[in-house]
Amino acid sequence: MEKDKGELKLQRVPTETSPVVVPEDKNKLVTFRPARIVPYRLKFKTDYITTTLDNSLLFGGLDSYAGQRQEFAYPPPGILLKANFKDLFEDYIVEGGVRLPTTFNGTEFFLLFDNKKGRLDKRFGVYRKSARYNLQPVANSPNPKLRETSVIGYFEARYPLDIFRSIRASTTLRLDNQILLSTDAITLSAPVNPEQRLGLKVEYVFDNTLDVAINIKNGTRYKVTAELIKRFDVELVDEFKVDLGTGFMTVLGIDARHYQRLDKRSILAVRLAAATSFGSEKILYTLGGVDGWLFPSFNTEIDYPSDEKFAYQTLANNVRGFKSNIRNGSSYALFNAELRIPIVTYFSNSIRSSFFRNLQLTSFFDVGTAWQGLTPFSDENPLNTTFITGNNAPVQIKVNYFRDPVVAGYGFGVRSMLFGYFIRLDYGWGIETRVVQDPRWHFSMGMDF
Repeated sequence: MEKDKGELKLQRVPTETSPVVVPEDKNKLVTFRPARIVPYRLKFKTDYITTTLDNSLLFGGLDSYAGQRQEFAYPPPGILLKANFKDLFEDYIVEGGVRLPTTFNGTEFFLLFDNKKGRLDKRFGVYRKSARYNLQPVANSPNPKLRETSVIGYFEARYPLDIFRSIRASTTLRLDNQILLSTDAITLSAPVNPEQRLGLKVEYVFDNTLDVAINIKNGTRYKVTAELIKRFDVELVDEFKVDLGTGFMTVLGIDARHYQRLDKRSILAVRLAAATSFGSEKILYTLGGVDGWLFPSFNTEIDYPSDEKFAYQTLANNVRGFKSNIRNGSSYALFNAELRIPIVTYFSNSIRSSFFRNLQLTSFFDVGTAWQGLTPFSDENPLNTTFITGNNAPVQIKVNYFRDPVVAGYGFGVRSMLFGYFIRLDYGWGIETRVVQDPRWHFSMGMDF
């Protein structure tokens, strides 16, 4: 401490614990040493490893069409093992998983790699599914069984136009294999039916929705899709041969959803979905039921169209109050409206129980149709045609009658989180040809519609 002109000035005395700080010369040049550069190296970390019960449709949910069996192979609940790995800057993501169904009749594997470095996002994926199915029994013969194996190679590129809009393009190489398992001397030498198809899809996506709570959103999102699928045959065993064949398919579709806020908590959710397939091959859409159905039931009274060649079949949901396949065809259109009320949150905001905090009461109205041909009201629609065959004489009578192609369903439901899963329970009445059907329960997993 020193005294100067009546002012006290403090001078810092260096000690062992407070070293002297010498200011650097700003004009001093620093020698660049390339050997001291440390580049960024990829370093992955485990993001999550999960084991869940799951029955969702993976990789598009297209089931290879087999005319020998009528029912769509809805995936049973299975144990899904999934692991996700990210690098330090989250530019690259690796995800793999395997699903083992509780029926123990097949397996599903998938591996995904995401490259998010830059504005253009890229995804590479591979998927394999194997399953066995029982076919219609044959007289004086063991019940035949069919094994299906599908392998899909996938590439997708996503380009964001802004924060809400994006354009997506993807290509798919799919290999399907169907073989009749050997149960007797007839099926011992059953041929293998391999099919290869190359697909190209373009999508325009808009999404400005915000998550207010679980299964409660605000905003609008929609997706418009156009897809081309070409069948080809490649022989590599005996001789190298490439045959482009005649199988060609075009698929057009739209899925638009709007979530209208009614007050601080409740919303009205509406959805419009439609798709059509045309060409020398088509997709068979089966209408009825719900997504993620835990105990699905199938309507066998309505036959599939017999004069068309279908490559795949898939579900067109939701139409509650009916079994699956209440209508079918190469085109479908449906509308859903659902009122969602988180009833418990109106009384308290400090609920710790996940079940009561996410408990929602719903009421719904569904209307839709699936058809074959130009319009659902065409006289050539197989829905309005039936054949009656005589018992003792080879006589077949074709009868045309009117059956309303449009079906509807209404009812109410409950949603909530249970043991970490979002469970939906719906009770609905179906309306077919202006007749109200007996009510039906739908128990399912998953969010939204």
